[in-house]
Order: sequence, then C-alpha cells, then structure tokens
Amino acid sequence: MNVTRHRTAPAPFGCRWCGVQAGNHGRRYVGSHGMHAWERPTNDQIKARMRARRANRKEN
Repeated sequence: MNVTRHRTAPAPFGCRWCGVQAGNHGRRYVGSHGMHAWERPTNDQIKARMRARRANRKEN
C-alpha cells in the first residue's frame, strides 16, 4: 500500500493515492503510483484518515 507522508491526515475522501480532494485533483503524479486521476479511497483508508484527524484534534 502506498503511504504518503502528510503533516496532517488527508481528508477522508481525498484521492486513494495522494490524498487530494476530487475537485482540485485533475491528473497528478506520485512516485509510488505514477500518473493518475482521482480514485476513491478504500474503506480502510477512509476510516484510518478519520481516526488520524480525530487524534490530531485531541492533541491540539
């Protein structure tokens, strides 16, 4: 699985590969996946992103 390093977790429904929201995505390149269009994240990614964002809010 591709692991993109973010300072904060990407939005839960950001691209599966790079985390960018669909409205701002277009075609993007990431080294681990190459050129791609927006793709819906997996259910596990959505859940992990939601948990990470929640944990970040609790820390601040």
